[in-house]
Amino acid sequence: MIRFIWAYLLYTWGGLHRYFGNQNSMRGEHETAVSYFTRALQTDPTFRQARLARGVLLGRELARFEEALADFDAMLAADPHDAPALLNRALVLQQNGRFRPALTNLETYLSLPHTDPNREEAQRIAQLLRELIAEENA
Repeated sequence: MIRFIWAYLLYTWGGLHRYFGNQNSMRGEHETAVSYFTRALQTDPTFRQARLARGVLLGRELARFEEALADFDAMLAADPHDAPALLNRALVLQQNGRFRPALTNLETYLSLPHTDPNREEAQRIAQLLRELIAEENA
């Protein structure tokens, strides 16, 4: 129980640094947040939210794509239908120019039975990826 509480406190500190980094466009705050999320995962390797938060920051804010993908891959190894991991993996792949695997992840995400505020945007991105891939094939 103590480990969980400590991991959650580390995660919370990471969240504060992420917030400051987002509000002030400060890369250093994002790096510090990643460090706290990593410490939370070292304390509790099953802490899914810490892994997701770290992967999102690594991919979106720090452009450390392979590290972000490793986090999402670890989440998907535990649960192949993890909707946030699928969506964020697709976004990192798309941002990295890997359109086909991004579309595959988005299609898997969209096939899941869930209601999600990101679903409509995911459908829009999937359509854009289909068009990009069709242009590549033309």
